[in-house]
Amino acid sequence: MQFGMLYEMETPRPWNKLSEYNVYHEALAQIELADKVGFDYVWEVEHHFLEEYSHSPAPEVFYGAVSQRTKNIRLAHGVRLLPHRFNHPIKVAEQAAVLDILSNGRMDLGTGRSTTAQELDGFGVDYDRTRLEVREALDVIVKAWTEDILEYKGETIQIPPRRVVPKPIQVPHPPMWMACVAPDSYEMAADRGLGVLSFNFNWEQVQKAMEIYRERCKDRNDVVVKVINERFAGVAICHVAENKEEEAIGLNGARWFLHNVAKLFEPLMVKNNLYSYEYLRSLFDLGADANDLTDAQLKEHPMVTVGNPDEVNRKLETFAQAGLDQTIFFKQAGRIPHKNIMRSISRIGQYVIPYFNPHKAVPSEETLFSAK
Repeated sequence: MQFGMLYEMETPRPWNKLSEYNVYHEALAQIELADKVGFDYVWEVEHHFLEEYSHSPAPEVFYGAVSQRTKNIRLAHGVRLLPHRFNHPIKVAEQAAVLDILSNGRMDLGTGRSTTAQELDGFGVDYDRTRLEVREALDVIVKAWTEDILEYKGETIQIPPRRVVPKPIQVPHPPMWMACVAPDSYEMAADRGLGVLSFNFNWEQVQKAMEIYRERCKDRNDVVVKVINERFAGVAICHVAENKEEEAIGLNGARWFLHNVAKLFEPLMVKNNLYSYEYLRSLFDLGADANDLTDAQLKEHPMVTVGNPDEVNRKLETFAQAGLDQTIFFKQAGRIPHKNIMRSISRIGQYVIPYFNPHKAVPSEETLFSAK
């Protein structure tokens, strides 16, 4: 099982002049350490207008810096928003190709359409067109990467003959993924030959989605990519602690995250009835608002992996045994201080990654010491 970290650039209030500066520069230091201790992936979101929860509107810019500070970790978009009012698909293809060049072929492209009314309405996106726009954007991106001259005539976008440069250095093109929340999105990812980024915090539902995805992969019928990606990645909140005091810090971060991410869905539920409150509770596997849960209750959540290394590994064993290809950790959750995140990353490199991947060496004492 591989391991990744996902960054939202969470910036809780109260803010000061250096709030966002600190978040971004701390993230760079954390990713540099993750690269050294053996993480396989870092994922960076694209979000707009989501105050506190995500101050990450330009992942392609951030990754330019990351590409020059890391050597091995893969730089994955989780995700670029593909409805045309967010991003023209040619721009997505060009920016991703440049990142692939700068990172020496370490770029993965995750794609999605957004699930918040704040973003969709802010950019004037037509909800009813998003699926078709994403579908055609995927076609354009693959063609831009793999064909000498791109020409496209679709229902939502038309492109005259043009040579799109540069091309990525991964051949035939970088791995591609799709963010999945709604049940039918897993089947769509399988049909198109895309890996899954499951943003579901209900472990029982994740397991069912894996079964649906694996079965559909056997009979896919709408492949868009030149190289098929059949990997399934899931998310978890993780903080590896050395004592109860630090464990409480991690649980507070998990509480903040689960409370705030649930709130993001509410406007979309009310306005368009796309998600019911019952479905939302099920999606996050919460019987109540996370703010109303005790530390003990929160720690029992199957996808909140907070505790000492043995406790974290026991939970992650469940993921590995179920066939999860990659677990993506939310590390920069809520108000967890930078120094505590660095220590947790160090412990993951020391105790978690080698446990599941014995071929990976435990980081040197010098590397571990740099996190303290």
